[in-house]
Amino acid sequence: MDVGRIVEILRDPASYPHPADDLTLHQTHISVVSLAGPWAYKVKKPVDRGFLDFTTLEERRHYCEREVELNRRLAPDVYRGVVPLTLQNGQVRIDGSGEAVEYAVRMKRLPPEATLLSRLERGELTGGQVERVARRIADFHREAESGPRISHFGRWDVVAHNARENFTQSLPHVERTVSRDVLARTARLTETELAERRGLIEERARAGVPRDTHGDLHLDHVYLLPDREPPGDIVVVDCIEFSDRLRYADPVADVAFLYMDLAFRGRRSLADRLARVYFRDADDPGGRELLPLYVAYRAHVRGKVGGMTVDDPDVAGDERRKAAREARAHWLLGLGQLAPPERRPALLLVGGLPATGKSTLARALAREANFRIVATDPTRKRLAGLSPEEDAASAFGEGIYGEEWTERTYAACLEEAGRLIFQGFRVIVDATFHDESRRRRFLEAADDWGVPARFLRCRADPREVRRRLEQREGDISDAGLEVYRGMADAWDEAGSETASRTVEIRTDVPAEESTEEALDLLREVELAAPAEPGP
Repeated sequence: MDVGRIVEILRDPASYPHPADDLTLHQTHISVVSLAGPWAYKVKKPVDRGFLDFTTLEERRHYCEREVELNRRLAPDVYRGVVPLTLQNGQVRIDGSGEAVEYAVRMKRLPPEATLLSRLERGELTGGQVERVARRIADFHREAESGPRISHFGRWDVVAHNARENFTQSLPHVERTVSRDVLARTARLTETELAERRGLIEERARAGVPRDTHGDLHLDHVYLLPDREPPGDIVVVDCIEFSDRLRYADPVADVAFLYMDLAFRGRRSLADRLARVYFRDADDPGGRELLPLYVAYRAHVRGKVGGMTVDDPDVAGDERRKAAREARAHWLLGLGQLAPPERRPALLLVGGLPATGKSTLARALAREANFRIVATDPTRKRLAGLSPEEDAASAFGEGIYGEEWTERTYAACLEEAGRLIFQGFRVIVDATFHDESRRRRFLEAADDWGVPARFLRCRADPREVRRRLEQREGDISDAGLEVYRGMADAWDEAGSETASRTVEIRTDVPAEESTEEALDLLREVELAAPAEPGP
């Protein structure tokens, strides 16, 4: 049965053996899921993805049964069994009588607002909840099946094969969900990390550390149900059933998925809390050394899967577009996980009032910390058909400095920054950023791109600014004292969305001091090389 027919059946309320209230469908690259009243049904697509093969009805039935069996470990009352889709008087019915033409996993429907992802998006996910999940996963790994066959899949050659497979299977997505340079750099860094960790990986496999894990442990699969008694208050669904090779693994590879997902959503502090409690409760301090490798691996898996979803014509257009955005971001997250601090993709906004030294600071950071610069001044004049040296001075908010031109300028800078970051570069945007909505737009874009971002606001004493403006000659900027005053009056202070990523830098001191202050900030967030040791 093709995917179109499966979707047609699942969309029809008459196909169900019960009232199908609030009927909705979701698709992934390997399945179609219907939510119908109190139940959910998952049908596997008849596809061969290389790492799985669902092309025969018998295979799909087998893996439906495996899905129920394996997921009952962490969601015992959710997975109710496998039901046939049967042909009856020319009509296909779910769990009816007649010839089975397809199979579905039948699950109890859980409240979507209870997932870790939903709680995080509402701002309600707490450190305490993350710690409880960490302890539950540690308990699960301790009790999970182990043995020589499972340990074999934790050997270095298998781990390396799994990691390399992400790159080969993502080649069709190059320049759509991942740039050629990012894929190549990430593959090289992965090989380096694999080589450095080879001894530890082999040692843990020999010691029997690998387990029959979950394999797909991300935020949307973990539910917190506070009305239940522990441990039933934490329910985890949708493990990998289709590949022992991908599920049998070092437990660090499993918890790394949750860590990666929290980091991907910009919650690195919660990710670190998860890791701290997990490794403590699992009594596995040595496993922490493998966390960067496996966090990157999980990001690459999500990037690959996103690319496959983009290529799936049966998935709705809006879902494919979302998959493309998230795939790009996951590849950049994976690159950032393995690259040294001074080479990690990032977005830095360097702003402030005219003559506060923002361009001087931007140039210094580009030189010292390996950034590319995108600046509003040359972009504005290019859009206006002017050379950088031409004078276009006008009153604040007029001429090519009016709102329409300014909006075009910032939009062009945002587009250029996105293009560079997609290629794996680190970008500084040199602009005043006096408008809070524009700062927010750039920082939100960085979140969508999967890269860390900060806004450095340059501040200087007004007397020093006046002196600089009076001495300014041959500068690309057309701003004078009146523009400075007008912009100062119009300045928007940081709002709740940007305050946590805004840092003030004093720029009325020698340029070397301002640069070192900014570099110290970047070192704190692991975006610059450590300072050279003193004599």
